[in-house]
Amino acid sequence: MPESANVDHAGAGWLDRRRDVAGWLLTPLVTLVVAPVTAASAGVLVLFFYDRPRPPELCASAVADNRCEETILGMWGLHLALFGAMWLLLWLVPWWRGFRTLRVLLAIIATAVLVAVPIRMVG
Repeated sequence: MPESANVDHAGAGWLDRRRDVAGWLLTPLVTLVVAPVTAASAGVLVLFFYDRPRPPELCASAVADNRCEETILGMWGLHLALFGAMWLLLWLVPWWRGFRTLRVLLAIIATAVLVAVPIRMVG
């Protein structure tokens, strides 16, 4: 029997289809823990190092109607919905090893969506 017959061709081609179940499970779970902690840490840093007596620029259009709280809660809701959608999308990416980079990139973007909330509160 030729030696080439024993070669696993699952990884051959443009997409590596070998299993990466550990990465498929751990990426969304780690993202679910790390993203809120990172966003909360960014929020604490914003509270410590940013001293501004007036409302954030996000509320500039809502100050006249005293709707700043609703505007901020709407922004939080939008970011949480985007994070949730991206987190669910992490589970939809197949468990093939060729999609590992895509999973990690989606996890980083989902984390950035949550970290953007305290940053938007400053700007």
